[in-house]
Amino acid sequence: MQIGSFRFAPPWWGVLIAAVGVVILSALGLWQIERAHYKQGLVAEHRAAERAGPQQLALTPEAVRQGQGARRGYRYIVSGHYDAAHQLLLSNQVTGTQTGYRVWTPLVLDSGVRIMVDRGWVPKTDGRSAPKPDPEAPRGSVSIRGYWRGFPQPGLRMGDDQECDRSGWPRAFNYPTTATVRCQYRAPVADGLLLLDPKAPGGFVRDWDEDTIGLRPWAHYIYASQWFLMALIAVIILVVVNTKRRP
Repeated sequence: MQIGSFRFAPPWWGVLIAAVGVVILSALGLWQIERAHYKQGLVAEHRAAERAGPQQLALTPEAVRQGQGARRGYRYIVSGHYDAAHQLLLSNQVTGTQTGYRVWTPLVLDSGVRIMVDRGWVPKTDGRSAPKPDPEAPRGSVSIRGYWRGFPQPGLRMGDDQECDRSGWPRAFNYPTTATVRCQYRAPVADGLLLLDPKAPGGFVRDWDEDTIGLRPWAHYIYASQWFLMALIAVIILVVVNTKRRP
């Protein structure tokens, strides 16, 4: 290709490599923009939850069956009684350098719906044959405050091999799904966890990270601009390396 007194003649493999690089880098930039838009929605939800403040939460079995429930990121006040005889333990949870469990205790509402309350972290008992911890819970009617979020997800889930018919309580699981949690109980269970307020009694080690947003939208836009800039640099390199002045 002649451009004035210059000749642009790149090899076919150079064009191919540059084209593949531009496509990949541009795709990464577009992905960062999509993440920025998603985070903007999360920021809006977070601000709405802060403005709303703590709200009373009352669920009926019909509402749970229809998929209705609490909203992630909101704070709730819930009344009921703990079912300490049927607790779940989230295994392999580390605090500092010590391994332990997160204690999930069902809170039974007047409607019969169970809400899983994460009461915090407890250490694992030394020894392979040592029994699992079975912490006590406050007795009688209680009114608690907490922060609502979904059940925690692993970085990579290799199938769902959890069983519903394991005997004995408490039962320990490694990142159970909503379906796995629900099949442990005959009564309806809300989809999600209520993280017990750190100041509330009846809990254990609670170092909740309530910031589920992570990188803010502006950070994703910066990353997107970097990917697009790298794509532009790839094109510039292709042109500069393969453009020569005509003799």
